[in-house]
Amino acid sequence: MQDQKAYKSVIRARTSLLLNHPFFASLALRLTVQEDTSCQTAWTDGKVFAYNPDYINILSQAKLEGLAAHLVMHPACNHHKRRQSREPKMWNRACDYAINGILLDAGFTLPDAYLYLEEYRGRSAESVYEHLQQGQEENDSNEDEEDDNGQNSAQKEQEEQEEQNKKEQPESDSQNDGTEEEQQASDGDPGQSGEVRDAISGASAVDSPSMETDWDEAFIQAVHNAREIGKLPNGIAAFIEKKINPKVNWRELLARFIERSARSDYSWMSPNRRYIHQGIYFPSLSNSELNRIAIAVDTSGSIVPDDLSQFAAEISEIMEQYPASVHLIYCDMKVQHYQVFERSDLPMTMKPKGGGGTDYRPVFQLIDREAFNPACLVYLTDMECLSFPEFAPDYPVLWINVGTNLREPPFGEVISL
Repeated sequence: MQDQKAYKSVIRARTSLLLNHPFFASLALRLTVQEDTSCQTAWTDGKVFAYNPDYINILSQAKLEGLAAHLVMHPACNHHKRRQSREPKMWNRACDYAINGILLDAGFTLPDAYLYLEEYRGRSAESVYEHLQQGQEENDSNEDEEDDNGQNSAQKEQEEQEEQNKKEQPESDSQNDGTEEEQQASDGDPGQSGEVRDAISGASAVDSPSMETDWDEAFIQAVHNAREIGKLPNGIAAFIEKKINPKVNWRELLARFIERSARSDYSWMSPNRRYIHQGIYFPSLSNSELNRIAIAVDTSGSIVPDDLSQFAAEISEIMEQYPASVHLIYCDMKVQHYQVFERSDLPMTMKPKGGGGTDYRPVFQLIDREAFNPACLVYLTDMECLSFPEFAPDYPVLWINVGTNLREPPFGEVISL
């Protein structure tokens, strides 16, 4: 029989969120509330808000609201779909560290055992997990060293004896303690603020009592709803900006740019067969490869070797996907060196020549003079120059800014290294 006191407390906490924290309430209402006495605290898989009534009944109203907000932040961050092969308990710890700072900034009171470290503020769950895992490996290594030195033999003997006792325990005792699954479930919330479990998929998802929620869409809707009534907490503004407008890694942007350049050769000679049955004629992609790509490096002295090494390694990795030649141009006030790399020459190394001022025009003049018609030009520079060509070239240009100057060039795209 369901514990009505606990159930009413959970519903009351959600109602309170509607009045005081509409952003979190909008998300919490997407979870189906259900009792689960096999868990230790509470958990969600993106569909349910499951709770142990005994735990709910000992929480104050403020901490119960914090528990509810904590629980919905897990699917809001898609933690229920991001674990992959990571160890569940450590993954829960990492997820807690990733979101609890946000909840504290929003003014919530979390259950007493919540996990929080300032060093993890603003970091992703994956990043925190990696850090926790490294710490665990170091601890294991230190323990092994102690065992080898004979300093921890007594503890080791005690652990071995406890393990032997478990093996000798009667089967009936094990059954009294519940199933193995229930034992793991009761142990899966290290922060005592609500556990995240993997999303149900496949046939199990069909039998689930609630419909699948698009949590990315739900998140954006919750933001808009809270902003409209002026109750979006300042403490989560940075998190919201990062989630809705994430900063994409420069390597990914560079790869996208080159891929777009590689897939820009279309032909009407062979129409796109996907649309012919509709009586619509579109050109088909006749060549999805790069023939040649131009790389220009500003050698005025402002680019540090580490940036150059990163860039060279990334270009080499991207070019492994395409049978293209790379035309590498070093330029300060004039072109100082020009060489061509074939795919067989990868990985590419860069040894800048020059060191004077900066003028972008000689690179474009060289390309026109050599007439090798690149699929695109990638220019590595600090943007400390105003000497651009008078007209934009007929090939795409990507400026990779390694400096702090935010100057916008008259043409092309810009990304920061």
